[in-house]
Amino acid sequence: MNSRWSVYFKERFPLIPNLLVALGIVESARRWAIIQGSDQTGPVPFLIALAGGMLFLMQLRLMDETKDYEKDKVAHPDRPLPRGLFRIEEFRVFVRRFQWAMALWTVAAAFAGGFPAALLFGFGVFYLHLMFVEFYLGDRLAKSPFWYAVLHQIIIFPLGGFVLACFHSPWADARGFWFCTLLIGSFFGFEVGRKLDPGAHPVLRTYLREYGREKTVFLLLVLLGIATHAARTLGVATLLGPLYILILAGSSLLWWAPTKFKVVEGLVTLYLLLALWSLPLQQLSGGNPS
Repeated sequence: MNSRWSVYFKERFPLIPNLLVALGIVESARRWAIIQGSDQTGPVPFLIALAGGMLFLMQLRLMDETKDYEKDKVAHPDRPLPRGLFRIEEFRVFVRRFQWAMALWTVAAAFAGGFPAALLFGFGVFYLHLMFVEFYLGDRLAKSPFWYAVLHQIIIFPLGGFVLACFHSPWADARGFWFCTLLIGSFFGFEVGRKLDPGAHPVLRTYLREYGREKTVFLLLVLLGIATHAARTLGVATLLGPLYILILAGSSLLWWAPTKFKVVEGLVTLYLLLALWSLPLQQLSGGNPS
């Protein structure tokens, strides 16, 4: 691999953490399919779903690097793109080529899960394009970090549906809805929880700076509360319930010890990983979803 790409992946898209995320989603979906009686849970649909999930994560990172270039030059000049490891024009080309590669992956999605999987993956690719062009709203969307995040987190629904469809598991029923709600609540909560640094550069427009501690903590707890409720509905909240209570208590650090924000960030990151792996972990501990 080109040495500069090795540096990029090491710094901005480390393989193991992202593989843990994609594997958690795919393995949880596979086990739901088994529970619901699907006989399409072998290695081929598993690998197609996993590769599709990794493609989503990788393209999201490439797009974010490109869109955040001007901000990163000010707030994170040590990152690969602003420090000159790549030219911004190169990244725009990479994003376009990757988008076409993902469009072609709909064929593999159809092979694994038929028309529903291909449709959901194709819609996800189209939605990625809308995200990249900021839904043709220009700077207006950037003025509201909350609504910016809402529109960008929606991508998780077609991704979750695609993975379920790969295993011929119902994706449009109540369980499919709560499965995707668990994903979006934990991912959105992570998005808020990883930006709690009170000393973050103003150009980053973090939730903490834009909305203050009270609203930011309220948003974080509501999002993780939604995820916890989804997990409880699915019968996999054994680990998430106690962790949510711990985050609820730990969020007080943002008032009496704001420099300890990394503690809350760590708990929220752990919550995300447990949420993604909740079903396999529940079964490993001897429990079964209700």
